[in-house]
Amino acid sequence: MSQHNSFTNTGTNTGPVVFGGTVNGSVRGGDIRRDAEPAALRIASRTEPATEQRSTPAPGKPPRVFITYSHDDEQHRTLVRDFATFLRTRAALDVRLDQWADDGRRDWSLWAIEQLAEADFVLVIASPDYKRRAEGTEEPHLGLGAQFEAAMIRDNLTRDLPRATRRILPVVLPGRRVEEIPSFLNAHSTTHYEITEFTLAGVEELLVAITGLARFSLPEIGT
Repeated sequence: MSQHNSFTNTGTNTGPVVFGGTVNGSVRGGDIRRDAEPAALRIASRTEPATEQRSTPAPGKPPRVFITYSHDDEQHRTLVRDFATFLRTRAALDVRLDQWADDGRRDWSLWAIEQLAEADFVLVIASPDYKRRAEGTEEPHLGLGAQFEAAMIRDNLTRDLPRATRRILPVVLPGRRVEEIPSFLNAHSTTHYEITEFTLAGVEELLVAITGLARFSLPEIGT
């Protein structure tokens, strides 16, 4: 969002906003094959029956991913846009970013609400400004979008911690530090994703979390 951050709403949501979408299993597993179709499309083609704890996108549809971040400076905004572009074009994820929605006057709060409600996963991009705004230590008039989005994320974590933990993925881009992840995302006791480069190898662990495809199958117990 402009003084905002990243989340689009048609105004039809009622009641508390709870993350929708996909939970595809462990954040530890995954098979990102360089010579195969993108992992996001492979998970979309699976036909396992949905359960309360595990569901998949509609057949043929890649996971929808929302990126929330802070506009620290132009370099950081460009880095986030390049990352989002890579995930959309090379990893075949349906990524939503505020910089691609700035095509006219809109209510950014409603836009953010829709993105959070519809996203299968939310990527929280670590940075000094985002951390301050997410933790409530920023000046009230600065980074209003990031403050709004982070408040909604905190609410979802409080409402259903296990479910929200699977969907909210802290991401550290090149040049950033783990210490810039907001404290309520528990970066040292839960998984976080350090991106080394914008290649499939560099985002492999993140794609593992989104696709839920185990890198190694659990061996059968011998007899």
